[in-house]
Amino acid sequence: MSPDTDLGARYLTALVVARATSSAGFFAVVPFLGLWLVDDKGLSGSAAGLVVGGAILANRAGGVILVPLIHAVGQKTSIAAGYVGAALAFGTLGMGLGLPAYGWAALAALAGLALAMATTAMKAQISALPPDQRLRCFGYLSMAVNAGAAAGPFLGGLILEWRADALPLTAAILYVVALVAVPALPGAWREPARARRSEKARLLPERPFVVFALLVCGTWIAYAQLFTVLPAYVDGVIGTGDLGLVFTVNAVLVLALQIPASALARKVLARPRGGFGTLCLAANVLLAGAAALCAFGRSVGLGAVVAAIIVFTLSEVIWGPLYDSEVGGRRGRLSSTAAYAVSGLVWGAAESAGAWVGMILAVRHGGDEELFSGLAAMPFWGAAALALCTGLALSWNGQDRSDGGALQRAGKGYS
Repeated sequence: MSPDTDLGARYLTALVVARATSSAGFFAVVPFLGLWLVDDKGLSGSAAGLVVGGAILANRAGGVILVPLIHAVGQKTSIAAGYVGAALAFGTLGMGLGLPAYGWAALAALAGLALAMATTAMKAQISALPPDQRLRCFGYLSMAVNAGAAAGPFLGGLILEWRADALPLTAAILYVVALVAVPALPGAWREPARARRSEKARLLPERPFVVFALLVCGTWIAYAQLFTVLPAYVDGVIGTGDLGLVFTVNAVLVLALQIPASALARKVLARPRGGFGTLCLAANVLLAGAAALCAFGRSVGLGAVVAAIIVFTLSEVIWGPLYDSEVGGRRGRLSSTAAYAVSGLVWGAAESAGAWVGMILAVRHGGDEELFSGLAAMPFWGAAALALCTGLALSWNGQDRSDGGALQRAGKGYS
């Protein structure tokens, strides 16, 4: 993709359709995959957990494994190949085969790898845009992912009740729809050999990129407390139906706020000094406030959780696209494909570790009835402190860059 490419309606429509349908396909199946394997395929709980875990791990780590392949075939071809692979894997899952646990695990892992290939290549493709367009595009990408994340579980739940054996086939159809949108994405199906050699030669991250990726882990650890630990923390206080509506509110608010939030972020980034640092600090302060409100979820109830999710959404629409865009600006000599693969793996590992530790603390002290829910609330108070520290560190890190960073070098592009 040429750096001078302008974001037209055709490209943005194709991007949103491809990413929303692929996200819906993932979230229509993965939340219910374990239940489907146990009830319909007769797997044990531990075996089903292994299959689901393998799919998620492959989706998180697959981008790093597949970097050489993406370099070899090109970004646009990789997006198409990823959707084809996902459609075939989920289609095979839904063919009514009688497989042992490792057979289901292999198919689920192939689906995860295929999706990782498409997602990594799409982000690398967007990174070739000028900084202002890149941030705008990642805003639309965030909106599309949340639309799919909202629609997918709803659709999957309906299919599971109506005809459970059709669940994986539903995802396969959604990936075919995503594939139809790929030709409208910019770029050639086969990139010039010179461009592919240039990408391939840049595989090792440099210190500024490593520091940035590690600092951002603090945000992802805090994020995991709200989306993974919160349901276990408020179990018995807030009903699952009400909690499901809370997360739907998050998805709807992202759809409503993402475009104006991205436009505001571009204006802040246009400032000669401190734009990136100011945004990071503001986003993480909001995240800290949301985590603190979650700590009151067991004592105050639904009102505190609703307030928390609203504040969290205000944070998410800032840092979500901003971090993805900044990966492209901080990658240095690292290839764009490798940069998004590595950052995805590091941040996914941070989110997983944060969820694991948070769940241990929240469940172990689940009966604690002290003020502010005592020790059970530790994951949220810790997340609030970590988010504040992360915001301050990223603010300092952003303002300390001697070259101003890729986003601030292109300040005129945000006006």
